[in-house]
Amino acid sequence: SPPGDSYGVLPRPCHALVLLTPQSGSGRALDDFQAVVQPMLAEADIATTVFVTERPHHAHEKVRDEDLSQWDTLVVMSGDGLLFEVVNGLMERPDWKEAMKKPLCILPGGSGNALAASINYYAGYDHVAKKKLLTNCTFILCKGLYTQMDLVSLSTASGKRFFSFLGFGWGFISDVDIDSEKYRWLGSARFTLGT
Repeated sequence: SPPGDSYGVLPRPCHALVLLTPQSGSGRALDDFQAVVQPMLAEADIATTVFVTERPHHAHEKVRDEDLSQWDTLVVMSGDGLLFEVVNGLMERPDWKEAMKKPLCILPGGSGNALAASINYYAGYDHVAKKKLLTNCTFILCKGLYTQMDLVSLSTASGKRFFSFLGFGWGFISDVDIDSEKYRWLGSARFTLGT
């Protein structure tokens, strides 16, 4: 690890709240969680409570309003969009300073898995995708090491404030990303068609 990095370690046994969007990516997130992730977590003594989102902003509201003290970590199994919801929900809490100390984990289950791919890279694994990336990221969670991550804060002219862990886009790329939602059933090809 680079000098100066400090790591925390999840307790054992560990209880994780898993926030999962069943429609994300190819629509296999719940099946992949049950087939790939859950057995690995059970071996690592990590118990899970699975919260399946039913609508946009559902995870945002859950982490904003819920008593999070019963969980040692929050696990997001989806694309980068659901983690964006979770981070922004945590930042709206009155106790946001304390809530943001709770370790967050991303497991790739969406069309865009940039943060999961970055963590996989910085953990020293080869560039992989799909089930292999999911397995690698689950293994990282099983090891239980976590560290701090920078966030970006953006305030708009209307007074809205957003937090991001990757970056903010404005213009054509954002338009394609938002407009391509109606082609979600195409998987990642939706971005090409949207463009």
